[in-house]
Amino acid sequence: MSIEDAQMMAQIENLPNSLRYGARQLQVRVARTTNLLPINNTTVNGDGSGTTRFRFPSASIINLSSATVSFQSTLSNLVTGSTNFINALFPASYKYVRRVQFYLGGISVAGSLCNQYNQVYHAMVRAVGNTEFGHTKVLEGFQELVSGNDASGLDLNQPPAATTKTSYQQIDDFLLLAKGNGGTNEMMIDTSIWNDLELQIDFDDNKILSVYRDGTATAENAALVAWKLENLRLNVDVISSIPPIYASFLSIRSQRPEPIRLVFQNLVSQVQQVNGSNRLQVSSMCIDGLMVCPLSSTYNQFASFAGNVSTTNSFDVTNPPYFNFNSGITDTTASQFTGVIQVGSTQYPTTAYNNAYLLADSTLNHYWSNSMSATSLLFLNNQAVSNGTPGAANVAQASYKPSYFLSNNCVWVQSFSLEDGWSSPQKVLSGIDTSSQNCEIIVIQTGIASTLNFLLVGLLSSVLEFDTVAKRIRVIQ
Repeated sequence: MSIEDAQMMAQIENLPNSLRYGARQLQVRVARTTNLLPINNTTVNGDGSGTTRFRFPSASIINLSSATVSFQSTLSNLVTGSTNFINALFPASYKYVRRVQFYLGGISVAGSLCNQYNQVYHAMVRAVGNTEFGHTKVLEGFQELVSGNDASGLDLNQPPAATTKTSYQQIDDFLLLAKGNGGTNEMMIDTSIWNDLELQIDFDDNKILSVYRDGTATAENAALVAWKLENLRLNVDVISSIPPIYASFLSIRSQRPEPIRLVFQNLVSQVQQVNGSNRLQVSSMCIDGLMVCPLSSTYNQFASFAGNVSTTNSFDVTNPPYFNFNSGITDTTASQFTGVIQVGSTQYPTTAYNNAYLLADSTLNHYWSNSMSATSLLFLNNQAVSNGTPGAANVAQASYKPSYFLSNNCVWVQSFSLEDGWSSPQKVLSGIDTSSQNCEIIVIQTGIASTLNFLLVGLLSSVLEFDTVAKRIRVIQ
């Protein structure tokens, strides 16, 4: 290339993309690899002890963002009848999952410190989802969240057709290592660099279910409702053809002394009883923010919804207790709340919030920066409605109201950084660096009672680092 051509190309780089004409051909072909069997269990029961583990294709470049785990879901021990029945909904598929871990070369690199994966994912769905999104993710069971029904076509407070029902479901989105490298939907893991990749999923129990018991149906019988997943399979996109220039680049890059780094999303979570100054210890090179969600004192116990379709009534069936982020604050007492998060000597925000509704604003600002494109389910409420005629009952969305944020979807996300490092297009880690020391993040608040619990989640950007000299991999949390 001549000097004149090089100068012209440099000037073209300053033009908007819409005014850069031309096209290039660079073939990178993808093949979907389907029906990969687990290396252990293809079936799990919903008793809290189920686990399965998948090994991704070796010697491959894997688009981890495309990974889907599919299975056949079965709900059993339902009770039929026009009244006094027991029904349950197939849950949104992420709810089955208590913990997700990703392994490279047999070593866990992401997920080991987050034992509340399904609750964290639920909070994120509430923060950024919408009704249309829920109706799009039908194979993932998201209609449970926004419409109170499932693949059977029946609402929660309608009698089941049989004592058992079965449906295909899938999990098509994962957090942690599947998110990163600039926030694209193409998190590429080259196993020639990072070693063989495995995914382990630990499953929860029946407290994740939305179960309705009608009339004289007992809580004891409702607690017998069980779920089972069969034919667990992994499906993922793998690069099948890549230009020779990639191998040449990798060869040259691996000879340089600077380590190869890959940034990804990481999570640290705990549940603690509220005490006015709850503390989460985190050691990380980039803490992007903290998520705080209130939970009831009995959140970890199974509970069913109780109603009577032979009477006229309406009651809340938005979330079972395990996923119900109820602050205990009302519209009247919201202005009596105060809250601030302290990291070292710095407070976030600089002056404490003086209204609980400002927590919703903080959450929306973290995920959307108050964009006009923002969507959210923070103010959603589902009501089980009956008019006294069995068979006419249904679940309906209530009008969106601010108070439903306080009673159902109180998700507080406080940002510490300009943007989440793992999703930064420039891959800039702008969060809090604890310099390899444990750092206490303190939630100081008044207004949320000490009888409740807090789900505390450190939102981190971690780094996979390949030492090109020593040929070693390490995780910088």
